[in-house]
Amino acid sequence: MKASFTVILAAILACCTSVNAGTVITTNLPAGSAIINIGGTADGAANFTGPNADAWYAPFNTSSNLLEFTFQPGTYTFRVVDQNDAATLFPSLSAAQLNQIGGAWTYNSPWATDYLAFDVSAATDASQHQLFTGAVTDNGFGYGSPSAAYQRAINVGYYQQIVTGSGRYTGTTASSYTFSSVQTLIFAVPDYYLPDNGGIVSVLVSSVPEPTSMAMLGIGMVFLGTFGYKQRSRRT
Repeated sequence: MKASFTVILAAILACCTSVNAGTVITTNLPAGSAIINIGGTADGAANFTGPNADAWYAPFNTSSNLLEFTFQPGTYTFRVVDQNDAATLFPSLSAAQLNQIGGAWTYNSPWATDYLAFDVSAATDASQHQLFTGAVTDNGFGYGSPSAAYQRAINVGYYQQIVTGSGRYTGTTASSYTFSSVQTLIFAVPDYYLPDNGGIVSVLVSSVPEPTSMAMLGIGMVFLGTFGYKQRSRRT
């Protein structure tokens, strides 16, 4: 892993103006879903601490336009997705939208799928580490190509895992994250020096229906089934 930036540079980058920008797809997707495309050459974090660069700080964008997305209260799942899987999952996505999607990002040749999610306040508070890390590459280094990195994440299963807390490798593994109120997150790759990077890691965000909603849906399906049976019985 590359050496850390100085505290002064980290503070400067952390003070970048936070505006809604970046590549976020919300149209042609189900309600409550989005695809967040994190640029390996644009969206990074200025500093890190801990063994294996566990805790990251001061998210930034090379053009000062942080990659943000605002979540409504509720529970959400996060998974990395590539163009092929996105096209299969959501046939209504346009060619232009699919062209925004990538399966992995690279630093100095190895490719990885991991990404960071910060609370928006981390843009101006360099003491705040990431809320969670997603799709952490299992060998801690990376793979030889975007497809190899993405396919490894799918095969092993960490493509849909997040690790909460300050430790990318030592935090708590989870399958979803719950927001109790409206909250804006900043997305980035775990790297502070981006000129030698490449690629895009895309994150599919999906809201999880509340249990009460699922229960009502189940009741509705039972009612429709009973009603349909009665209608059929009357015709026989």
